[in-house]
Amino acid sequence: MEYRKLIKFGNSSHVISIPKDWLKRNNMSKGDVVYFEEDDKGDIVISSKNPEEREEKKIVNINIDDLSTKEIELEIVASYMKEFNTKNIKGKEIKKREKEIREILKRLVAIEVIEQTDKKVVAKDFLNIKEIRLEDLRKRLDIVIKSMLHDSKLGNGKGQFESVITRDLDANRFAYLLFRVLRRCIEKPGIKKEVGLTSLEVVNEQTLVLTMERIGDLAKRVSREDSRAKLSSSEIKELNGLYDKITENYNNAINAYQKKDYDISRKVYSENKLIQKSCDKSKDKIKSPNAFKVLNLIREMSNNISLIGEVGIMNSQSTLTNVSFE
Repeated sequence: MEYRKLIKFGNSSHVISIPKDWLKRNNMSKGDVVYFEEDDKGDIVISSKNPEEREEKKIVNINIDDLSTKEIELEIVASYMKEFNTKNIKGKEIKKREKEIREILKRLVAIEVIEQTDKKVVAKDFLNIKEIRLEDLRKRLDIVIKSMLHDSKLGNGKGQFESVITRDLDANRFAYLLFRVLRRCIEKPGIKKEVGLTSLEVVNEQTLVLTMERIGDLAKRVSREDSRAKLSSSEIKELNGLYDKITENYNNAINAYQKKDYDISRKVYSENKLIQKSCDKSKDKIKSPNAFKVLNLIREMSNNISLIGEVGIMNSQSTLTNVSFE
């Protein structure tokens, strides 16, 4: 690490010298302007380019030949996270696979197809991250997850499953966008400061969003089992009793995180232990293999909700002194 001494300049200003090697690498000379941003720790980051103007117009070429649908999705989502402005999706079977490509692109906010031929699909990214409010976006994701939990209760059947699938796609859209904003916060100190997050809070937000999205996926799987299997009325009653408990614990976990309430977050974590014990007792009251599948999904969902409680503890303003986890 290098250091520089402050030099007093005039009555009220101070100056520092900049390393010669850095100036040479950035092709800078006398009279050029340097820019600086203050990060959440109060440190100053110096740049040779204006942060407002240095956004690159990045283009990515994605060849879909020999790729599965899932692999195509991973490639496109990765390019979205890395903020490639233009996505050239190419391949010998573009026309044949147009529908699945467009379905994947629909899951990404502010992505539009601007050109298509027999050999390629060109998608443009019109997102302006500076217009995104992180808290509002997280609340919208929360609303979707809560509706999925409500409609995935057992006994709703196949009709509700289609609705849950649609909202799962919405949840993925919000989650992808949140991950992209949080990735930008890590890369650009100025953005992190604008949204009012510290480095630790960015990590907490990433964990929270990932966990919420996972809970949505589990709710979809519960709804799928409900649409496929005929559970007895006693099994439905038993499992829905557990489902009500985890839904209430989820609501408490999210509220505690948003309010930075240490005590409620700690209670969410403790409640999971009680729910796990209730799941153990329910094993003796259900008989069918499908009911056991649902029970395991409920158990997994409860563990994920407990993780939100743990993140809430880390996110709270309270000290963690004397707190232990068994």
